[in-house]
Amino acid sequence: MSKTIPAVKAIIQQNNKFLVIKQKLSTHTYWDIPGWKVEFDENPYETLNREVMEEINIPIDIIKPVWMFWFFRNDWDQVICTTFLCEAKRNDMDLTKNPAIENITEYRWVTKEEFLSDEYRVDNESLKELIASSF
Repeated sequence: MSKTIPAVKAIIQQNNKFLVIKQKLSTHTYWDIPGWKVEFDENPYETLNREVMEEINIPIDIIKPVWMFWFFRNDWDQVICTTFLCEAKRNDMDLTKNPAIENITEYRWVTKEEFLSDEYRVDNESLKELIASSF
């Protein structure tokens, strides 16, 4: 049965760059921005703060919503991501404290131009379209 999954993502800016994370799945590796799905009975702001803490272990200030992007997962689930502009409250990222089953192996601060290059493979092109149109 098909379903729609609400999700939130963070564009964490610092010095004209933003944070991207590298995730390794069993079949491929790709770059993304922090965040994921909104759990039942959780508001999107709580979700975004929780997800960023889980993935990179830093608190954030959520500035404003900036855009939406979407993609299909497993050919039947549609994920709709609301993306927020954020700032990190500190810069000491720690990828080892993630309690979820996610294999985040690296993070980088990148410019829009760097991220839009072929060096940064994404799981879905709508993320690159978001970045191209957001800045």
